[in-house]
Amino acid sequence: MPDHTDLAATQHGLVSRAQLRELGVDRWKVRRWLDSGRLQSVHPNVCAVAGAPVTEHREVLAKILETGLDACASHTTAAWLWGLSGYTSEPVHIVVNRQSRHHERLAWTVHQFTGLPAHHRRILEGVPVTSPALTMLHLAQVVSRSRLGRAIDNAWNLRIVSGQDLFELDAKLAIQGRNGIVALREAAQARGPEWVPPQSNIESRFMNLVDPLGHNGFARQVRIESTGWAARVDFLHRASRTIVEIQSERYHTALTDREADRVRRARLEQAGYRVVEVWDNELFHRPDEVVDRVLSTVYPAA
Repeated sequence: MPDHTDLAATQHGLVSRAQLRELGVDRWKVRRWLDSGRLQSVHPNVCAVAGAPVTEHREVLAKILETGLDACASHTTAAWLWGLSGYTSEPVHIVVNRQSRHHERLAWTVHQFTGLPAHHRRILEGVPVTSPALTMLHLAQVVSRSRLGRAIDNAWNLRIVSGQDLFELDAKLAIQGRNGIVALREAAQARGPEWVPPQSNIESRFMNLVDPLGHNGFARQVRIESTGWAARVDFLHRASRTIVEIQSERYHTALTDREADRVRRARLEQAGYRVVEVWDNELFHRPDEVVDRVLSTVYPAA
């Protein structure tokens, strides 16, 4: 029969007193193990096996175990666990099915999510965590809409969330009026189920610049077809038939590259599109010029 060390081995060296009771270890034995140094107290209801390394994952899991066996990491903490850029393990956010006075006394943030579906509770590197889709909803409650959009794009690139995931979550939870559901729905609808997230920093930079123009007006990675040829363009503003191509100094400065770009642009213009070329250094050093150039093409003076 597995003992507490077997369990602790799957939990970053941790075990809760509730889990010890389930294994048949009474409180007197726990006290003897603590006195002898076999166990070390981490929180009032959580112990660590002596010698277990202290890591960020262990620190988060210890707080989850102290909160309760139905608890799991959520919000920005879950975003960090899923590997989304810009998020850290602290401050710790945890979600539970039911609040209690015990939760109110804890030194970290505990959120209530009544009726948390079992399939939205995952185990990632030994730590209970909300699913990527539910994590997006929780982020919508605590971060700005632009930051939520970046998180969705990041998760989409990591292939841990999809448009279908977000639409299904919206359909199931909208009727309950969950906080953040409107922001999540708008972000999902702006992208659509077939959205292709930005794959580079320069594409993300351009998207952030054109947000004030109306993000929905631009589609990413669109396939353009004409007689005898086809091309995939970086951005297309469908209403004005304006294409924005993001060029990199690293990959588009050689003579052969420039000639290929010239031919490509000529074909696109012959097909009835207006083409705006934007260089990566402009995006970061002269963003106002980029916006003005794109605006003047999308909305030419009468």
